[in-house]
Parts: sequence; C-alpha cells; structure tokens
Amino acid sequence: MSQQKFGNSASRIRSRHIKGFNRIEHYELLTVYGGVGFSTYYGDLCAGIECMKPRFNAGIGALYRLPYWNERINIKTELNYFRLYAKDYYAVRNLTFRSNNVELYTSAMISLFPYEKHFRRRRMLDPYIFIGIGLVYYAPQGELDGKWYNLRPLHTEGKSYSPIAPMVPYGVGTRINVGVNWNFLVEAGYRWTFTDYMDDVSGPNYQTTYDSQLASQLGYRSTTAGLKTRGNPNKNDGYFMFNARLTYTFSNSNVAKFRGKQHILRK
Repeated sequence: MSQQKFGNSASRIRSRHIKGFNRIEHYELLTVYGGVGFSTYYGDLCAGIECMKPRFNAGIGALYRLPYWNERINIKTELNYFRLYAKDYYAVRNLTFRSNNVELYTSAMISLFPYEKHFRRRRMLDPYIFIGIGLVYYAPQGELDGKWYNLRPLHTEGKSYSPIAPMVPYGVGTRINVGVNWNFLVEAGYRWTFTDYMDDVSGPNYQTTYDSQLASQLGYRSTTAGLKTRGNPNKNDGYFMFNARLTYTFSNSNVAKFRGKQHILRK
C-alpha cells in the first residue's frame, strides 16, 4: 500500500515538472479541427420549414480541455465562413436576399462523459452541449434583373446599420472517437444575433422616399399596391449551422516508452 502511495506521489511530482508543449501533449489538452457543413437563415422572410434553404459553410477551430468538473469542460474557439439565402415566403413582398458571412466565437463545450486519456476506455460517442459569445460579419445582397446589389449602402429602410453584430452561439453535438489522434465532431447549433438586418429587412413600414432609384427598386418590390408592412422589428434574425469536423488531438500517448525504448504497447 505504501509503495503504491509513493508511486502515485512520484507520478504527480513528475507531472508537475512537465512544461510547455510537452505538457499539452502529455495530457492531450489541445485539439485542432476543420471541416464543412451547411447553414440556413431564420428571420423576417420566412416561417418554420420554409426557412430551410441550405447553403455551404466551412470552418476551422481549436479546443482546449480544462481540468475542471472531472475534465468535461473544453474552451472552443471557431472561425467560420458561411452563406445564407432566402426567398420571401410572403409572395406579395417579393423580397430575396443572399449573403456571404464570417463568424468568430468562443464557447464553453461541456461533455456528457469525463475525458479518458486511455483510448480503449473512451466511448465511441461523446455527446456535448455548447454556449458562448461571438461576432458575425454579414453583407446582404438583393437581386434585380438578374444582378445582385449590396443592400446596406442603399438604406432601403432609411436607416444605417453596422456590418458586424454580436451573437450568441449554442447547440449540441457529439465527438466520434475513432483513433488516438484523429476523430470527428458532428454538431448542430443556432446563432441568436443582436441585429434584425442580416436580411436587410426589419420594418415595420416601407419608406416613402428613397436615396436613389436603385434603392427604391430594391426596397419596395411588392406585387400589391399599397402594401405597408415590410418586416417585424420585434424579433432579431438568426441562423442555423450544421457541421462535420475532422479533429486532431496533440498526444504523445500513442508511443509508449519503457526504460528509454519504444514499447509495443500503448501506455
């Protein structure tokens, strides 16, 4: 018993002397990843299932595991490029938009199961939830006669708005453990934004005067004369992200050592 206690104490002492990147590899703290998926808009131009207009996204990110709550917590930082598109569900408004966007966020990722350093003890599926804070850059465009125009400079509602907005990302996912270093993340999440202009539509009413003829043509496209309601200013826009990511975890555990020589068995 005393020898076992001494062995554990010696191991902890040695562990405290592991520094720098060797410590990260030894404890398998850092994971980097990248992959693709699809995104879809949710806002003034659609309702329910009509919002599902999947568009491409791609992203990179990193996870850093913290030694808290039985090693279930990761800090995740992610950078994504994604596209959004919507054609007006309410045909009388006749509005359409598309945008190319970039988001950057940091979140806490909490796993259902504790992290196991020994690969053979890990479950194949490790579900998790995440929530964080970030920024999104958006640039809505409108279509007229087969050509797309940037809408923000046209002030189609007589207002100026920033191309960057805060947002709150949250969702669920699962880590798929297939190897010591290489694994997968499959994730679904929603972005609750602090803007109602991702689609350049907020409302509630149309403008009576416009800065230019182009702004008038793109701002009021109703097929019904006298239409007054343009959007819902009481509800901000958002978007869904569905991603598949290939991950790599920095680890030196796949090569065990015994008296200075490589051993055929993993630690």
